[in-house]
Order: sequence, then structure tokens, then C-alpha cells
Amino acid sequence: MKLTNKRFWVAWLILLLLAIVSCIIEEWNEDAALLGVTYALSLLSTWLCQRVKPRTAFGNLIVMIVYNAILSYNLIFNSHYGARLTWWFFILLLNTIYSIGLLIYTSIIRFIKINH
Repeated sequence: MKLTNKRFWVAWLILLLLAIVSCIIEEWNEDAALLGVTYALSLLSTWLCQRVKPRTAFGNLIVMIVYNAILSYNLIFNSHYGARLTWWFFILLLNTIYSIGLLIYTSIIRFIKINH
């Protein structure tokens, strides 16, 4: 099946809505702002990867949606007795590591394309 630009942007908007909901549910403070920054980094890294390798970006975006949906659900509904910090930390850690890895991958692929 051929990847179209519309499918990528629909998945990108789903991750954006998931990020907005996760940040709005939590009262607006430094923690929610930090969570918003990591979501913005995730969205930026997938957009940059989409410009270089669209199929790779779409696959990574689907993976991001899945694990962010699971972690956001737990952040919102299973955050009793201090567990909110655990789910918040996992979202922060996974999104940051995944986004930095994706940015490094995109930079390497871009560098290889430029040098050939």
C-alpha cells in the first residue's frame, strides 16, 4: 500500500491531540509544560524525518501513538498514590529518547544523501 501524505498528517494530528489532552488534564504547571515540550520535540522529529524518509517517519509515528496512548491513559486514569509521577516520567523519558534517536537517524540519512 502506498503511503500518502494525508495518512502521515492524520497520524501526526492524532499524536498532537493526544499530547494536548495529556497536557490539559494535568493542571498547568512546570510539569505539564515540560510534558508539552517533549511532545513538541516528538512532533518536530517525526516531521523532519518525514521530509527525508516518509515511510520510516510514518512507522515511527504509529509506534509513538501506541506507547503514548498507553502511558497517557495510565497518567490520566491510573495515577493514584503517587503513580502519576511514574507515568509522567515514563512519557518524558521515552519521548525524549525516541525523538533524539529519530533526529540522529534523520541527520545521518540527510548527511549521506548530501555527500552522494
